[in-house]
Amino acid sequence: MNKVIAFLFILLLPFFNTCSSYKSQMPPSKPEVISIHKTDKEVIKDLGNGWFEVLGRAIIQNISPEEAERKAIVKACRDAIEYYSGVEISQRTLELQAETQRKVLLNNFSSLITQTTNGIILEKDIIHKEIKTDGNNLVAVVLLRVKVGKQKGEKDPYFNVSARLNRDTFKEGEQFELTVQSTKDCYITVLNICSNDKVYVLFPNKYRQTNFIKTGELFRLPNEADKRMGLSFPVRLIERKDEDVEMIKVLATKANMSFALSPVLSSYGTYEMALKKLLNRLIKIPRGEIEEVDIQYFIKK
Repeated sequence: MNKVIAFLFILLLPFFNTCSSYKSQMPPSKPEVISIHKTDKEVIKDLGNGWFEVLGRAIIQNISPEEAERKAIVKACRDAIEYYSGVEISQRTLELQAETQRKVLLNNFSSLITQTTNGIILEKDIIHKEIKTDGNNLVAVVLLRVKVGKQKGEKDPYFNVSARLNRDTFKEGEQFELTVQSTKDCYITVLNICSNDKVYVLFPNKYRQTNFIKTGELFRLPNEADKRMGLSFPVRLIERKDEDVEMIKVLATKANMSFALSPVLSSYGTYEMALKKLLNRLIKIPRGEIEEVDIQYFIKK
């Protein structure tokens, strides 16, 4: 009898193995709404063709509701890019909080900061926004509909650009000096994203229109010739501020591409105008043809 049972078990064993294997190979169903942070509070919905519906949240603590709303929008956009690209984006923004208008307010330059490797926000609409209570906290909640795009191609691993300023913190009126080096021949454009809501094209300019640099060459702005002509770049605080933060953005391209509006020190206008113009240019440049460097600096009285 025991021999018969053992024989039957041996006959049925492949059937059991087949069933268990089939079960383990069943593909998991993908939910319509996916939580980026594995909670029910911050979610993203894939609408197809690069469009996403995404929820952003920010606690209102030591900042105004308006600042919290902007912070929630930035976070939602970053989450959409992360989901689109499948890569976590390190937040390269410098978030500063203060209690009064005379101190540094929250500054988010992330819309203009390098994200083109993984994706960038091309269009954005606010569907709904509100202030909610979450325990003891007030939270700004924003629901967005965004379209994400991406540069074509892959990064050139042999094309790298380094850039730095002469210091990280400046007193009002002090002058910044920029140095840039590249591992390949390229063309340089330098933008200054200022706290007066404008983005200036510092280089090329009417004094130096040739922006080509050779491999390993140390580019300086201003250089000695600029200084002899009296060209300098002093930093300024806007009215009613004792401290602030601004950014230098360096674009290096293998081909000569003009990002300036005119051959003088020119302005892109507001952040929103600059964002739209820059992103529409950057998204068309193959990833292997461009490198970007962002440098933030403090200004104090």
